[in-house]
Amino acid sequence: MSSTNQNNVTRRRFLQSLGIAGAVGAGTSLLTACGGGSDSGGDESGGDTQTSSATASGDCTDVSMLSDAEKKQRSNMVKSLQYVEETPNEEQNCANCQLYQEGKYDSGCGGCELFPGPVTENGYCTSWAPAS
Repeated sequence: MSSTNQNNVTRRRFLQSLGIAGAVGAGTSLLTACGGGSDSGGDESGGDTQTSSATASGDCTDVSMLSDAEKKQRSNMVKSLQYVEETPNEEQNCANCQLYQEGKYDSGCGGCELFPGPVTENGYCTSWAPAS
């Protein structure tokens, strides 16, 4: 019973995050880049070999500062948004996304309004929206 309840909370958080993204991207289509889902989308814990592309700005795979709940939320969102640390399209990356939070983390990594933890400037997800 508690695992069902946990799944509901996860879904709720996901939907809340999408609602925030919708408000931020008002007037733009947040899913303009749906075709970019790369398979290499990786584990944010550093287990994937995407670290070399984590940019000259630092290791944006270190999530040790997050609580267990935040790590779980991040993992779910990263998977559902197909976040990757290396964009498949040079013109669409986290640094030029409306949801990107520049310099949010030490080590030169930014953040994202959709999930907790650091992201690389050259990252990408299916909710990319052009910065205004």
